[in-house]
Amino acid sequence: MNEQQIALLAREALDEAAERLPWRVTHRLATVREAALARLPRAVAAAQAVPARAAARVLPAHAVLVSASGAGGRGAGDARPDRPPRFGWRLAAVVAPVLVVTVGLAGISLWTSWQRAVDIADVDAAVLTDDIPISAYADRGFGVFLKNVSQADRE
Repeated sequence: MNEQQIALLAREALDEAAERLPWRVTHRLATVREAALARLPRAVAAAQAVPARAAARVLPAHAVLVSASGAGGRGAGDARPDRPPRFGWRLAAVVAPVLVVTVGLAGISLWTSWQRAVDIADVDAAVLTDDIPISAYADRGFGVFLKNVSQADRE
């Protein structure tokens, strides 16, 4: 089987399935197809135009596929042509994420520096309110004493 035969079989299967669609679905598909054809240039639209009574019956599946791809994903009532977003929106789409990341990183940096200052203040308060004189902390033997005490606590 080649590609054309497979496409023909798929088209026939889709046409058979399209014949069993409810009237509401058929009508909506016809409306979407008309909206899609309205967006095409006049010369192309005239070549692909379907008589109203044929469109009112049942659309063939391949016509449904053409109309769905030409509709651009919008509803039938939306007749605006597809156009690129304005420069301001494109600029905002680039600047907004960069701004959010920058503000987030600045907030994290401020929070960590504030937390570090709080930790240092806690250590200073503990040193100043302790019973050991401040000169003991400058003694070399005090470091050895702390190591021995911490090792004794582990055992």
